Amino acid sequence: MNVNQMQQELVWRLGNRTDLGSRSLVWLNDAYFELLLSPRFTYFELDRQFAFATVPQQRVYDIITMVPTLWIILDLRNETMQQKIARYHWSEFDRKWRVFAIPVRYARFARTIEFDPTPDKAYDITMRYRLRPPELQQGTTHLLTREWDEVIITMAVQKGWEALEQWEKATAQKQIVETQLATREEPHSLEDADSETTIWPAKQRW
Repeated sequence: MNVNQMQQELVWRLGNRTDLGSRSLVWLNDAYFELLLSPRFTYFELDRQFAFATVPQQRVYDIITMVPTLWIILDLRNETMQQKIARYHWSEFDRKWRVFAIPVRYARFARTIEFDPTPDKAYDITMRYRLRPPELQQGTTHLLTREWDEVIITMAVQKGWEALEQWEKATAQKQIVETQLATREEPHSLEDADSETTIWPAKQRW
């Protein structure tokens, strides 16, 4: 379904009122982004990868200028040294001496990422990240697949009834949303059948 169809379905479920207009699109967007921020699911459709190189003796990088669609950093890897770069809080960096060496940690602050130690030379970095989806607009489609249409619409109906102060109807829609979400499984879980099973050695008893 495109956004126009979803918006029309939303209006129908809210009693087919003719005075909802642009408000229905606001509720649709609120539902869409609430679903995307849910920790219960992962959406591969939002995953991206970006490569860049550090600059010798440059500690801070404006990552939003480099990747305007960046929403959430998932992972950083130093390809030159073939190692993962660990994520730390920026306050930890403020307590440390700043030295030049191979960067093994990073922290995100505002529009930037900061490396520690400060890169002593150019290193090739791969960043896995999640992009920030654009707001839903009429005549477009969302970035998720067809199976999420019903959930987004039902969540938007709930938000519509809440905005209209129809609390009982909103509560009923919330229960329907939970039922719909309970029947869905995220891609990571569905792909577990192809993952290696980790076997830990049994603890030896003396």
